[in-house]
Amino acid sequence: MNFKLDKNLICYFCAGARNHALLDYFQENNLRSEYDERMASFKALGLAKISGSPVAICTTSGTAVSQTVSTLLEARYSQVPLVLISGDRPKKMHGTGAPQTINHREVTQNCVGTYVEVKLEDLASLELINPEFPIHINVLINDTTEHDLKIETNLDMSDFKKFAQKISKPLFLVSHELTSLRPLVKKLLSLNLNVYAETLSGAHDLTSHLTEASLLKIRHEFDSVIRIGHTPLSKMWRLLESEHKPVFSFDSRNLPGLSYGQVAPIKAASLTDNEIFFDILSGLKSSQLTTIEKSIKPLLTKYPQSELSIMKKLQDFLPENAIVYLGNSLVIRYFEMVQEKAFQVFGARGVNGIDGQIAQSIGIAEGSTEQVYCIVGDMTAQYDLNSIRHLPKNLTLFIINNGGGRIFETLKLKPIMVMEHDFNFKEVAQAFGMTYSRELTQAQVIELRPAQVETRNLLQEWNT
Repeated sequence: MNFKLDKNLICYFCAGARNHALLDYFQENNLRSEYDERMASFKALGLAKISGSPVAICTTSGTAVSQTVSTLLEARYSQVPLVLISGDRPKKMHGTGAPQTINHREVTQNCVGTYVEVKLEDLASLELINPEFPIHINVLINDTTEHDLKIETNLDMSDFKKFAQKISKPLFLVSHELTSLRPLVKKLLSLNLNVYAETLSGAHDLTSHLTEASLLKIRHEFDSVIRIGHTPLSKMWRLLESEHKPVFSFDSRNLPGLSYGQVAPIKAASLTDNEIFFDILSGLKSSQLTTIEKSIKPLLTKYPQSELSIMKKLQDFLPENAIVYLGNSLVIRYFEMVQEKAFQVFGARGVNGIDGQIAQSIGIAEGSTEQVYCIVGDMTAQYDLNSIRHLPKNLTLFIINNGGGRIFETLKLKPIMVMEHDFNFKEVAQAFGMTYSRELTQAQVIELRPAQVETRNLLQEWNT
């Protein structure tokens, strides 16, 4: 049997920013919108079994693909016509450590009968002759500007010195490592350098006078970026793909995080006491960025039930230096936008997957005698629902329930990607024997429900 993608193919579609371009390849009445790739792939397996016809599951890139492995193995040994269609980053981003970018072929190569890689523009004409099921079609989706810049890795301090001599107004973008980068950020700030520390660095409160939104508006003022730590979450970082500013990264993984740039495989935390590094920095002229007078605080007062206002109230509720675990995706962005206090912040930013977020916070709580606070969105919580029954006494779970995957709304993607719902977590928490509240109290599961209208209005005013 030959296989060709056609509009009659039933597809369990798991929304992601990477695979939203694939929506156009399926008829709307044949789409089954899902949020959990593992569950969705087993549903597809069951339908393929009873119908005897190919059924597809469509995922975004990264860990979403790995969630289908159990199903692919079952399909292969049961000879079921299952088709995995994954949206992937363009080829030039592979092996760079860019967000949600892993080697999909390595993940499924022992689970599928046929693997094929195809560019998005060639997908409609793809026809497989007598393929062996299950099939994995990996679609390369190019969303970055082509250029001839190159990647230089395995560099050292002498290379950094040459880089520093060619720039005049860099931005120091400090992301994260396993240990806090707070001592390093303090030292950089003491030199009056332009520093933006993301929340996972453990030092965002030291640079909270700057927000990512304000940096986006004045990014033309810096001529280069010095990135310290793993791949940043910041949108500003992703925009470098099209803006091509010179970039030098200190990343112990030796990964550029972009399709170009210079990288030294030096641990970020070790730079704190690196005399050569700071001697080089002393030669940089202090040239401050424009001060952004606009503050988000008046908007938090004007829209008290917006998601950002609720996040600020939550931070005020938490003790200083508390251990906080942040789930993807809007949670970590909104937390950073309003953070002014010091916290010990953890998250899953290696591949940026939303799977297992509550479980990871449980592991952190089990390794600590302190109280741990896990903050996740409603879709992330649903993804890891069974972990709620295992919450240890020293873990408080906050669920920001905005009724869907609102990250896709902010990206202005098709409404089907949002997967709106009216699910609440009260009955689940109580069924698992956990205390529950809709207020900031001492309950183990606290569900906070922002007003989406207020969130939209706040963001619109903030961005204008």
